[in-house]
Amino acid sequence: MADKKRKRWNRGAKASQFTRGAGGELAYTGRHYTFCEQDVSYQESMRRRIALAAGATVAVLACGFMPIPALVNTWYVLVPYMLTVLAVASLVWAVCRIGYWGNPLREYVYDTTVKQLPIRTLLTMILSMCTLCGQICYLVLHGLQEGRYFFDFAFLALLIVIFVCSNAWRRMEIRWKWLV
Repeated sequence: MADKKRKRWNRGAKASQFTRGAGGELAYTGRHYTFCEQDVSYQESMRRRIALAAGATVAVLACGFMPIPALVNTWYVLVPYMLTVLAVASLVWAVCRIGYWGNPLREYVYDTTVKQLPIRTLLTMILSMCTLCGQICYLVLHGLQEGRYFFDFAFLALLIVIFVCSNAWRRMEIRWKWLV
């Protein structure tokens, strides 16, 4: 049972990258990945990542504070929106980890952040469009309510902002190279 659990979480692979020093401290002996891009420096890439993460975060939070009736009791808008919030939080967490560990990145940090960012951004794009489609369906079925036109259209526009931020981020991450 313990072997299955260890394989499932892959803790052994991470632990094998550390050795004990003479004083008992742990020393990292694994590979390091260095950001190697000719056009953009590491600092500029981090500024872009932070700007796109901030844009998506502000947009998703602003959506949550709007008085949209569909976010109260409509599952086909609420569920994709909640998953979009989690996907954006996952992007922010990855940027924080990359920023914390700096350049070069340890292999296990690289595997859980940089390698996963194209997938996470794609997931965020898909979920924001699912929320957008759900909101459009809600508006078609229930119509626009008087006095809420601004919020309905602002909600749709912010979902498009999340999609655009994620799409731009995905394109950058695919293009940027990290070398061992």
